[in-house]
Amino acid sequence: MLRIIDKLIKKDILLEIRDIRSRQELHPLQKGYLPWSGASVRPTALVYLLNEIVLNNRRCIVECGAGVSTLFIARLFNQLGEGRKLYSIDHDANWLTILKQELKREGLVGQVELIHAPLKPTDNGWDSWSEWYDEKVIEKSIKKAKIDLLFVDGPPANKPGIEMSRYTALPFFLGRMDETCCVILDDADREGERKTARKWSEKLGAEFKEQILNGNIFVGRRGDSYNVM
Repeated sequence: MLRIIDKLIKKDILLEIRDIRSRQELHPLQKGYLPWSGASVRPTALVYLLNEIVLNNRRCIVECGAGVSTLFIARLFNQLGEGRKLYSIDHDANWLTILKQELKREGLVGQVELIHAPLKPTDNGWDSWSEWYDEKVIEKSIKKAKIDLLFVDGPPANKPGIEMSRYTALPFFLGRMDETCCVILDDADREGERKTARKWSEKLGAEFKEQILNGNIFVGRRGDSYNVM
């Protein structure tokens, strides 16, 4: 037991060190203060996400759960040039208003389509009680977009009864995924996300690998794409 605890502590320390270094790597895209809370994506995971965009030339990205990552992806798109699109989905209208104001202030509104999709019952869920984003709203916004990167950090899945709420993302988007797509699932240290990753491996036809030291994420990639580890 002590060895297990010691191993976990060492992982936490290593990840904290990598987060510090990652904040430095993110500095060129940092523009003023951001409310980086405990629920936000870790800096190391964000670096992994941005590397994936650059190294594998990801051009159509869907993000479940808007936040710090939304702003950094928009800034990166602005730097890389035209021909890229980020669809960022969230159930919280007030939070999306705050993000829209920041995107407007930085002149980045054209890089992102913010989608307000309230939580509703879904037929694509883990069980009959599952809720996920309003699928009709998403279908209307995304239409026939071919997704090459799916980043799942929402909806909330941190309380009893909603642990499996992120499962729906892959079943819903699978038919819209590119042949060489990448899927990144945040919060890999939680049991709900572990169960989700195992089921997703079957559906995607590719293993979801746990990347704790790359920001506490699961990563699944299909086809021929560069592993950014």
